[in-house]
Amino acid sequence: MKRKIFCTVAALFFCGISHAQTIDERIGDAMNNELWHELKELYDAQGKEIQTPFLKPLSEYFIAHFFNRPDTALHYGNILLDKYQAELGGSVGNVMYFMADDAARSGDPEYARQILHAYNEACRQAGLSDMSFDGIEQQYQALAQRGGFKVERSKKDVIIPLVYHSGNRKDPVSVCVNAEINGKKASFNYDTGAGVNVMSHKLANELGINLLDSAGIKVKGVTTMTSRFAIADSIKLGDIVYRNIPFQIIDFSTGNTEADAKMRETGLQCVLGSQTMMPLGEIWFDFESSCLVVPAEPSSKPDYAPNMYRDAANAFVVNVYDYASDSNIEAVLDTGASYGGHTFKYYEKNRSLFEGIVPTDTIRYAGAGGVGYSKVCYKDMKYNIGGQTLRSDSTTVSMEGSIQGEAHDMLLGLPEMTKFDRMIINFTDMWVKFE
Repeated sequence: MKRKIFCTVAALFFCGISHAQTIDERIGDAMNNELWHELKELYDAQGKEIQTPFLKPLSEYFIAHFFNRPDTALHYGNILLDKYQAELGGSVGNVMYFMADDAARSGDPEYARQILHAYNEACRQAGLSDMSFDGIEQQYQALAQRGGFKVERSKKDVIIPLVYHSGNRKDPVSVCVNAEINGKKASFNYDTGAGVNVMSHKLANELGINLLDSAGIKVKGVTTMTSRFAIADSIKLGDIVYRNIPFQIIDFSTGNTEADAKMRETGLQCVLGSQTMMPLGEIWFDFESSCLVVPAEPSSKPDYAPNMYRDAANAFVVNVYDYASDSNIEAVLDTGASYGGHTFKYYEKNRSLFEGIVPTDTIRYAGAGGVGYSKVCYKDMKYNIGGQTLRSDSTTVSMEGSIQGEAHDMLLGLPEMTKFDRMIINFTDMWVKFE
């Protein structure tokens, strides 16, 4: 059972890049295909050889944005808007959307609002009817008027119990934390795969949270839905206190009787996503002790860092070495997924690994907005991820249809993570480590 929640934005396409040198072409291809880990490796190794001036600040911008250096991203974003708007062409809006996100993550929702307001006004003056970012501008305005999203925490380790829905680490289904929202106790799904915080209409009504009608945006569950927006006054999670927490308010029903009954059984009403995790700097999922730890001091950075970035949908994407294809692949790190496996994208790239194999099963996944299906096979696989070897004797591979996370090669769900005793996620230097 899964409801994938991403904030949706337009795809990025950067055209008109002059391929004066091979490195220019390779960097352009990495951008066009949104391969941000590859872009960083190319730029770090050969950035000095770039011949097209536009590609240098553009590379710096995207590396800073996707590897969580928002202040640096804003610096290069302003250079792009000042000097290279013609080269950006139709992608100006995407860059400004990302810059607004950088400003908000830097703690300045008013600046975020101003960035999107400038773009929205330019669209209105040009007579453009697609006002994709109007709702997001209004959300930033509402946050700024409330004083912005804030986090208060002590200078000691914070330890919070983790609760598996099944009560069984080997078959967890989902992982939750108990907290207080607006002074009332509630259970929250703690979901690294959720790009935004999400709450059901039912819980919002019970808490008396006012919804902002005009600030809805598109969010992606199993299907794409239009949300309403709300700001919770406070959430108390152990010794951590959040203030002015943004939430997308949606209908959690799927339209399928059986799936909706399962959703009610889980009691899922609220999801805390990456918006509430990243400001903590580092978190540990201690599966052995069934607790979430927010350490007072960050862990030592491993040699392979960074091995994670945050993609355009705010999903955490981890670099994984796949022994079967003898290549590095991209896996969405998703504690909210009760299943996992390879996407159709992986199957398409590696069809030779599956010669003579036919789908033997159909999996169904349900979540906010509907139910999806995929025909799959199962295969023994081996990976290296976060400093450890992961073996699976029955990895799901989508051969027809899709599983969620289709933009990447793999969905790394909770059952695979809980095979390890601990998962450390560091958001400052963007790395994941398993122990």
